[in-house]
Amino acid sequence: MAIGQPDELRARSGEPQVEIVGRGFNEVVLSLLRKRPEVAIAEMRNDRLVIELKIEVDIAPLVRLVVEGGVEVEEVCKGKASLEEVFLTLMEEEEKW
Repeated sequence: MAIGQPDELRARSGEPQVEIVGRGFNEVVLSLLRKRPEVAIAEMRNDRLVIELKIEVDIAPLVRLVVEGGVEVEEVCKGKASLEEVFLTLMEEEEKW
């Protein structure tokens, strides 16, 4: 399906993303995030808010939006998709062919 170093595979298949750990996530915050032009997906996964971005951007405004929405933020991690997510994306693409 694909050959390369882990970082290369993430760069080809995974968009930038942000994970936010905290308490008080709600549908209002998710809805506001989903309306942002730089946000591709905003959803809860395993008690974490995962925001997949369309492009590499400054995440401070997104974190501020979350905090102003009443979320108690404990941790913010910015990065690329995990190798598992890259694999699943590649599998989905393979099924389309």
